[in-house]
Amino acid sequence: MTQREIKLLSMGLLLLFIFTIIRNAWVSDDAYITFRAIENFRAGYGLGYNPYVRVQSFTHPLWMLLLSCGYFLQVNLLGLSLSSGLVFLTLFLSLASSALTFWVIITKIIKCDEISITLLGATVILSRAFVDYSSSGLENPLTHLLLALFIWQFFKENPNFLILASLSAMIAINRLDAELLVFPALVWLLLQDRAQFRKNLYYSLVGFSPLIAWEFFSLFYFGFLFPNTAYAKLNTGISDYLLLAQGFDYFLNSIHWDPLTLFVIFLTGVGVCLEGDRKSLILYAGIPLYLIYVLKIGGDFMSGRFLTAAFLIAAILFSRLQNISRQLSLVSLAIILLLGVTSNRSTLLDPQYPMTEANFRFVDENGIADERLVYFGSGRNQGLVINGLRDTEIGSTLAGKNWLFKKIKSVNFNGGIGKSGYQDGPNVYYADQYALVDPLMARLPVKDPVKWRIGHFKRLIPDGYEETLTEGSTLISDPDLKDYYEKLSFVISGSLWDTQRVKEIIKFNTGKYNYLILRYISHNQDKVFGYP
Repeated sequence: MTQREIKLLSMGLLLLFIFTIIRNAWVSDDAYITFRAIENFRAGYGLGYNPYVRVQSFTHPLWMLLLSCGYFLQVNLLGLSLSSGLVFLTLFLSLASSALTFWVIITKIIKCDEISITLLGATVILSRAFVDYSSSGLENPLTHLLLALFIWQFFKENPNFLILASLSAMIAINRLDAELLVFPALVWLLLQDRAQFRKNLYYSLVGFSPLIAWEFFSLFYFGFLFPNTAYAKLNTGISDYLLLAQGFDYFLNSIHWDPLTLFVIFLTGVGVCLEGDRKSLILYAGIPLYLIYVLKIGGDFMSGRFLTAAFLIAAILFSRLQNISRQLSLVSLAIILLLGVTSNRSTLLDPQYPMTEANFRFVDENGIADERLVYFGSGRNQGLVINGLRDTEIGSTLAGKNWLFKKIKSVNFNGGIGKSGYQDGPNVYYADQYALVDPLMARLPVKDPVKWRIGHFKRLIPDGYEETLTEGSTLISDPDLKDYYEKLSFVISGSLWDTQRVKEIIKFNTGKYNYLILRYISHNQDKVFGYP
């Protein structure tokens, strides 16, 4: 093919990719947790889910900050205060990030020939997980873009280590565990050139300074280094064996519902090993490291969500294989097309079609959901092509300039902290039993360590806790938990510049108060582990 024909092919695949994302575009319920934090941030009520309570309810600081900047511009400078303004801004930035990712890959990273471009295009367009989480309102699209930029720089003849370190830091700020994907490549480059070791080590410190700055800010502002969701989901008391079994189920679910995604990851591993290119091998090494982590934590309740970043790296590496013959490339393309087109959840099918089939499963027996389908229709109407995301259904009448906090009218423990929490506005205090936005319950074990759903680790509400939040004074009955909560409350709601607060932060993060939680659990076994 001529260069002009290759450019036309690239443009055609890019447009098909954008079209596929748009017709499948949706907003997840978890995205609304971030939306509510952004509304509070813009309104001056602090960077938390509930006004003036400093709890990091979002797992993606960089994505949150990007959305916040766009939203401030939209509402405060342009005056576009719409009930669904944040939803559409999020979709726009997701689509823009996804399109730019595709463009960087096909123009800057892979070989400029028709086979490589078609392989890459078919792979990403037909991956159910990759298409689903190229929108959704979550951080995946920005992670994909940062990874594409990292790989572009990594494969240059003389990669700029400062740029790579900076991109690696941005990836970590966007989602900390995604750093595992690029960590081996960065360390290898650091150790590769001994003559430049000191210089590159200095570049590492400079490049990672944004991540270091964020962690210092997080420790000072929130009182803790990690998001509240990390404490809620990794501090459960559930055995490693059960989580490992759930992690295997997560991969089996992907094979069953989206066979293309893991197939490409596996096939790329074989191809990279056979080719023996050192850079490709080092970059691929981050994938099994990351997948082992996903396996260990039990995966996620969103089918495929934690696989998209690893899949993207694999798809790029597979399209870059140098020693693969044209015949083998065509066979690989045929298999990819077969897996992607014949799947009963193919990205090429009508995004709504399964909803008319009575036996179609939205959630499997292990609690793993086809999350896009759950919220795309079925009365949720959070899919873009369902009805254009009508304002009355996907936004909040209190959004933008109407997001005004006066006083707490009620306390909600029902757990609907996504869309319903956003629609209720800032005057309803939320403290969900899954502990995603509640710092006290995030530090308690799950209610039932045997029967649970991944990502939904329900806690028992301590006696007097609901009254504590409603009345504004500590009414928790257990003296140890009461003492713990008062200290915790001071950290998340006390004066930022109080020196005593700094001392309490140090004590919390060095485990000085863990004994209070342990004593509470020991004295209240029947209540804490309230088996149904």
